[in-house]
This record gives sequence, C-alpha cells and structure tokens, in this order.
Amino acid sequence: MDADVDLRKALKAFINSNPALRMDASQDTHAERSEIFRTLHNLHSLIQSIKNPLGSKDNPARICRDLLDCEDKLIDGIYWIDPNLGCMSDALKVTCKFSKGGRTCLQPAAPAKLEFDLSRVQLTFIHLLSSEARQVVKVHCLNTPIWGGRAKPPGSLHLPSPSTPLMDNPPLRFLSWNGREIWGQGSSHPAVLDDCQIQDGRWRQTRFVFFTRNTASLPITIILGLPNPEEGALYRLEVGPVCFL
Repeated sequence: MDADVDLRKALKAFINSNPALRMDASQDTHAERSEIFRTLHNLHSLIQSIKNPLGSKDNPARICRDLLDCEDKLIDGIYWIDPNLGCMSDALKVTCKFSKGGRTCLQPAAPAKLEFDLSRVQLTFIHLLSSEARQVVKVHCLNTPIWGGRAKPPGSLHLPSPSTPLMDNPPLRFLSWNGREIWGQGSSHPAVLDDCQIQDGRWRQTRFVFFTRNTASLPITIILGLPNPEEGALYRLEVGPVCFL
C-alpha cells in the first residue's frame, strides 16, 4: 500500500512539474492514466528486484556474493544469476557456496569436458565482478605417468620449475580462457598433487589446482601434452567447477 501511495505521489509530482502534461491532464482518459501508473509500478518493481534479488529464475542476482550481501541466512545450493542484468532469458543456474564467502561456481557441461554452457558476455561480466577464481582438474590414470616420470613420494605437492626438468614426459600445458598457455611459472600456475607416477596396476590420479586473481584466466579450455591413448595410455579427465569470488 505504501508503495502505491508513493507511486501516486510520484505521478502527481511528475505531471505538475511538466507544463504540457499539466495542461492536458484534464483531458487524459482513465485508461491513459492507468497505463502510466502501471509503467511506474513496473519500474518500481524492477528497481526493488535489483536492490533485493532472490536468486530465483524470475529475480536473479548478478553473482552469488550479492545474495550473501542481502541475506545472511542462506544455505549452499542452486541459485539463478544474471551477471549482465540484461534479459532474464539468459539467466544462469549456478551453485552458490555461501559457506565459502559467496562463491559463484559454474559446472562444466559434462564431467570429462572442458566446456561450460554460458555465453562469453555473461562470463566476461562474472570475471569483472570477481576478484579471484579457482578450478580443480583431475586426471585419473592407470600405469600412465601424466605430469612427470621421476619417482616422488606418493601425494607429493610441488610446483613445476624451469630449473627442474620434468623428466621422461613433456610437461602438460594448459590453455586459459584468455588464450594464454599456463605451465611452470606465473601467478596462474597450478599446484600439482601427482600420484600417476606410481605404476602399480591401480587407478590413481594427478590433481591440478588453479587459483588466480587474474579471473579471466579461468576456466581452463584445453590441455596440451596428454599421453596418446593410441600408444596404450589409460586415463580419463575429471573437470571440476570453476568458482569465482
């Protein structure tokens, strides 16, 4: 009711401030005034939905952190976002991790594919609205070295270095979203948890953890240098979500 009163006051003030409208006000039909009132009401509703998003398909937020700013008691789960605040037909269904500060997590199109179902425009807005990004990519392997051939303790955590060659196999190279190759050095290089060097007849995995403040680097789009399956290499890819904060 208060909103209706405010809108009527706004309409009256708008007409009184405009001489042309004031002269013709007595000639306005009831239908015309109703149409103006509906337009103002819709504008008011739009402004309120932007100020107080619900994370629903009809009232999406820009990113998950906006929902956290509006409401403290939210649980992790599936929500809708519209980073460019354009037409709601391109709103995205994402996983919001409020327990991690309001991370916006995009799931890959398939677990073994480095593909994400969203437009480049929407992802660009997510990059601009975020200050950091994280993604984990795993390679499950059977008697197939993935990262390097030198024997290391199982589960050893290391960062690649140009001064320490990666032994029998060439290092993997990762193509970032912004077209750069990632390996070895730089703010976007992955931490590596490598068990695939252990060849004992059991399935193991090499885990690549990407964390960067250059948000346009993620998601990873291509992995170069994986072993050749035609030469007997046995492995499968598991692509994790890319999460922005």
